[in-house]
Amino acid sequence: MRNDAAPYAERPVRPVAVAGAVDVTRPAEGYYRFRLRSGSVFGGVRIWYGAPLDPVTGEELDRSWRWQAMFNGELIDLDRVWPTCAGDPISEDEYRTYCARQRWAAENAPGSAYADPRKRIDPLSINDPQLF
Repeated sequence: MRNDAAPYAERPVRPVAVAGAVDVTRPAEGYYRFRLRSGSVFGGVRIWYGAPLDPVTGEELDRSWRWQAMFNGELIDLDRVWPTCAGDPISEDEYRTYCARQRWAAENAPGSAYADPRKRIDPLSINDPQLF
């Protein structure tokens, strides 16, 4: 047993490296899978660093660059999705599939959880189509 005379707070701190872990201190550009609430449908998140987008028109603004996020093609607060989504990366094609599914549901099943990802899925409801 080692008896170190230095107080615990004054001992040197070494960084801990865990194989396969994601560094969540800084966002990483890419595409991720995420749920806006428990029991809801999965959606796609896109995270990037760039010029901010106008929330109304979607055009790039002449402002300082920042970290931004989109959920199924709509702007969302980055703090809402990062770092929770960091452990579930997806491809760009999967992200586009989630966006297309939400657009389809908005036209064909507007009351479903697929049209509004903030709603819970009700498997017994006729409003929530079963996607196979």
